Amino acid sequence: MKLKLISAFLAAAVVLSMPCLASEEVHQPQHARAKVLSVKDLSESMGPSPAMKTLVQEVTVKVTSGRFSGKQMTLEHRASGGMIASDMILRPGDRVMLYVDEYPTRAESPDGTPVFNIADYERDAPIYWLAFFFCLLLVALGGLKGLKSLIGLLITVVLVFLVLFPLAFMGLNPLLVSVAISGAVLVIVFRIIAGRTAKGYSAAIGTFFGVSIAGLLAYAVGSMVHLSGLSSEESKMLLFSMNLKIDYQGLLFGSIVIGALGAVMDVGMSIASAVEEVHKVHPNSNFKDLFNAGMNVGRDVMGTMSNTLILAYTASAMPLLMLLIANNISPDKIMNLEMIVTEAVRALAGSIGLVLCIPITAFVSALMQTKNRT
Repeated sequence: MKLKLISAFLAAAVVLSMPCLASEEVHQPQHARAKVLSVKDLSESMGPSPAMKTLVQEVTVKVTSGRFSGKQMTLEHRASGGMIASDMILRPGDRVMLYVDEYPTRAESPDGTPVFNIADYERDAPIYWLAFFFCLLLVALGGLKGLKSLIGLLITVVLVFLVLFPLAFMGLNPLLVSVAISGAVLVIVFRIIAGRTAKGYSAAIGTFFGVSIAGLLAYAVGSMVHLSGLSSEESKMLLFSMNLKIDYQGLLFGSIVIGALGAVMDVGMSIASAVEEVHKVHPNSNFKDLFNAGMNVGRDVMGTMSNTLILAYTASAMPLLMLLIANNISPDKIMNLEMIVTEAVRALAGSIGLVLCIPITAFVSALMQTKNRT
């Protein structure tokens, strides 16, 4: 009954969020796929450093998708040069994405014909194959449980894209929405994986409290250190290039909750499973024995899973850290930069929520297992 109510709530949330996805019909340039047929280097010049060397190519391509499919054209392409864009030196046979403007200005196209430019490499096909291999491996090794895990993953992705993002665009606090979605994900995913069992319920409860604590800590500390949620280039682009009513601070704290959810779910299920297995082997175990068993497993998991979050966020900030160190920026300055403090709060709040999930899950699981004793 509860699962039906949650499903109905989520369906209503998706329906209510649809109006924000239906924006005014405005002219937006499109993209098309193309194959490089031939390449001719036109010019090459040295800049102030080897990294700034400029190469211009004449590239003949054949469009392979969209309404211009089959069309061949020759384009001038800046293959290298500049500090922001990476080099894109094309070779015959390369697959690329074209930027297509069907309604260019008179200055861009005096005769009004569509304007084509090479935007980037075509990269999605290997990613799709990699995702397919992941799904195949999950089902092949995990069997029915692997298939259930895959279904749970798909539900999580759907909830994030079809509920969290639209509701955030509507102006709702992303932190509160993230916590609510986390609760829904936990109920649905653990119900699919573990069924209506003490293991599933205790893992869900422990995980929910863990990610909620992570969100509260992120909010409290983030407010104390005046985090705006605008330390990344992407958030600044959302703010300045699009007229969107988004709570950027809430979006930052909500991302911390969602980012920690997977790792905390892993810990919660590990502890709940360990307690259940001990109870199966020793059905007369009391609450204290089961709780201690869960904590012993939790202490082993604690170090590695905390490293997972800390290292993941540190790795994402490695270029920034190297830039600061290479420029001999003082530690005091580094530790007071918003972008650095943001990543520190993200990593530490998530790790604290993960660690606190262990005793909570062990307590709830031991309590449920002893109460279910026949």
